Amino acid sequence: MNEQHIKLPIKKFGFYGLFKNLKFFDPFLWVYLISNGLLPTKIGLLIAIRELIIYLFEIPSGVIADKYGKKIELVICFLFYIASFVLFFIGGTFFVFILAFIMYGFGEAFRSGTHKAMIMEFLDYHELKDDKSKVYGLTRSYSMVGSMISSIFSIAFVLYLPNLKLLFLISIVPYIIDLFLILSYPNYLNKKEQVKVSFIDFIKSISVVIVYSLKERKMRNTLIDSAMYNAIFKSVKDYIQPIVISFMIGILFFESLSQENNNEVMLGIIYAVIFMISSLVSKNSYKVLSFGEKDKILYFIWAISAIVFIILGYSINTWFVVVLLFIMIYVLQNIRKPIMVEKIGDITDNDKRASVLSVESQITSLIIIFLAPLLGIIYDQFGAQFVFYLLAMISIIFFVIERIKYKQKRSFK
Repeated sequence: MNEQHIKLPIKKFGFYGLFKNLKFFDPFLWVYLISNGLLPTKIGLLIAIRELIIYLFEIPSGVIADKYGKKIELVICFLFYIASFVLFFIGGTFFVFILAFIMYGFGEAFRSGTHKAMIMEFLDYHELKDDKSKVYGLTRSYSMVGSMISSIFSIAFVLYLPNLKLLFLISIVPYIIDLFLILSYPNYLNKKEQVKVSFIDFIKSISVVIVYSLKERKMRNTLIDSAMYNAIFKSVKDYIQPIVISFMIGILFFESLSQENNNEVMLGIIYAVIFMISSLVSKNSYKVLSFGEKDKILYFIWAISAIVFIILGYSINTWFVVVLLFIMIYVLQNIRKPIMVEKIGDITDNDKRASVLSVESQITSLIIIFLAPLLGIIYDQFGAQFVFYLLAMISIIFFVIERIKYKQKRSFK
């Protein structure tokens, strides 16, 4: 992996993730939505709408990537992202936010799975199949560095910009850079199955992908396990914003700043620390495989996650414990994600990876469609404590299921 024609594209993959994660609004998204009069229940509904769009267009987008080229699809996805940022900037009404989340959903549907499939295709092309988790972990670490940089810069932005909404306009710049970066990828990563395809053939392709992904038990179980963990992570990760702000009321860590600026600066610092640690973890996640088989590590992470959620619920009034455990949630996700991507890649045919990873993302979206509004309602009615107890219960159930499957598999060997 020292040759320039291998190292340069891998660096480009990494910088793609870095620029993609320069979402300067990210540490304050819930704060921004709440400042526009939205309660957690409505925010949960917006998340469900976004995930519904992803659910409806995830598999078609994967088929489009396989049929017409992955580079083309990624360019389209970034145009959707930019449109969503403009709508977030306009903001103000629930209807505009619905449109913003819809555009963001289209961006996610056209992106998710496609770039991972390009990385795998690159590794196959250069006969580096055994390096999937290492390379994906490395590129994911770039993404976490991007998130860390984003959090640090966002602190400066919120102090000097008159309004949080301007963060969405600034975030357009790195996305334009990413768009041109994608166009510079090697042309063999824009492989197309056929130049022209009829609508009937397109629908047939979708049905073939669904059957291929869900018919075989091993593939189906792997995708559901991955999707459930991702759905929990995506549904809960931003709860740190309202929880931390609730702690900060009346506390001024920086006496020269207003209460509002104190909240925003502390959130920026917390997210910067989270992403710095996540970057290091992601880069070295492949080393975890030295402790045992993939399946064993994956079900143990369910058990650790359950413990984290239980302690979170119990210690919800202790702010530093909450922050530490949210960091732990990100750490677990960044250990698990590269290992799971490698596992899915290992059991998937090369020409169907983008589509299968799209199915996995679609299942994730389907779960979030129900989970996000449910957690929003529970948060509104009973508080964050019960949100974490519910997630702990789900984690325990999946730990037990996956452990039983692992033991059964071992007994047949």
